[in-house]
Amino acid sequence: MSQLTFHLRQIAQRMWFLPAAFSLLAVLSIVIAWFLARFAPENLPFTMPSDAVVSILTILASSLLTVAVFALSTMVAALSSASSATSPRAVALITADRGAQTAISMFIGAFLFAIVGIIGLSAGFYSEAGRLFLFAVTLAVVVLVVTALIRWIGQISAIGRVGHTIDRVERATREAFTLSGEHPVFDCRVQIIAPQGMPINAVKVGYVQHVDAGQLQALAQAHDLTIAITARPGTYVSPDRPLMRIEGVVPAEAVDELQAAFVVGDRRTFYSDPRFGLVVLGEIASKALSPGINDPGTAIDVVGTLVRVLIDRPAADPDWQPRHDRISVPPLDPTDLISDGFRPIARDGAATIEVVQRLLVGLRTLAFASPDLRAPALAMARDVAARARQAMTAESDLAALEAAMDFAREG
Repeated sequence: MSQLTFHLRQIAQRMWFLPAAFSLLAVLSIVIAWFLARFAPENLPFTMPSDAVVSILTILASSLLTVAVFALSTMVAALSSASSATSPRAVALITADRGAQTAISMFIGAFLFAIVGIIGLSAGFYSEAGRLFLFAVTLAVVVLVVTALIRWIGQISAIGRVGHTIDRVERATREAFTLSGEHPVFDCRVQIIAPQGMPINAVKVGYVQHVDAGQLQALAQAHDLTIAITARPGTYVSPDRPLMRIEGVVPAEAVDELQAAFVVGDRRTFYSDPRFGLVVLGEIASKALSPGINDPGTAIDVVGTLVRVLIDRPAADPDWQPRHDRISVPPLDPTDLISDGFRPIARDGAATIEVVQRLLVGLRTLAFASPDLRAPALAMARDVAARARQAMTAESDLAALEAAMDFAREG
């Protein structure tokens, strides 16, 4: 994916994008109705009085402003609830929810449509045919608004809730793993040995959000370089930490271009960083296990989600060939995948036997269902048991723990 595509995707996920797009569409519909009226026949079968259209548009304008404010306030409350009950890192997924954005955008766009339509009718811009076309468009807008309102009523019952937020994070993590399966190591060579060569450090402090492998390949071909990326998306970088190491003679003017192939931002993103989704799921479970919330059921739900996501990771195509042969990228480390999601739950749920049992069941499933995760899953199971032995005091809990650990001893 090029940097332009990445930035356009980021803009399209902003909460203001769809309302702005719908507002522009609303204004264009008014202009199109006026333009099409010029080609209408002079003798129409019936006419539409200006007052009739104005009255309908006035009702839309007065009611939709209230509805839009209500929808936005509900969205703000949902974001606050998601941030306090789950993880602030998951809020970005809720703001990017297309269902919620579409409903709010429809209300704002219809409100602007009504205002512009009233202005045009009051100024006498529309002929009889224009008023007829505008009336037809108004009826279509009413249908769309009612549909959006019904959908919004269904959405506000779920948006911002813990279960809904977990589902959103799961979906984003699955999409990131799917992208990783379709384009293994960003269509570059798999980095097997430790990278060598001249280090190219980051310009600013932050997280790598995107790597434009196509741009790096073009630069490598132009200057006869071999590039080993050392900072995948999600890596925290700074001016003293290399983004990549390069073998070959690097012209001074090419250093800035090489650094520009990396997008470094203030926070991690879900799209090209599958580990971030696992981290956020672990945070949600960790917060649920805090004394202030004390909700082990949510932690157990997260464990099941983590197991599903890791088992369902798409495998790379066996016939896959790298397109960027001058670039190598380190693959995802299975140990990191296990630690990102399960370690916070093992730490904060060590004293709760129900959570520990579900953790061990999930890790056992991963150990026997995913060969690449077997060793780290067994190691994490032993770590879970060690933490639990120190935190638990009841003999019955300890006996249940030892019974659940049989598979790890066998491994």
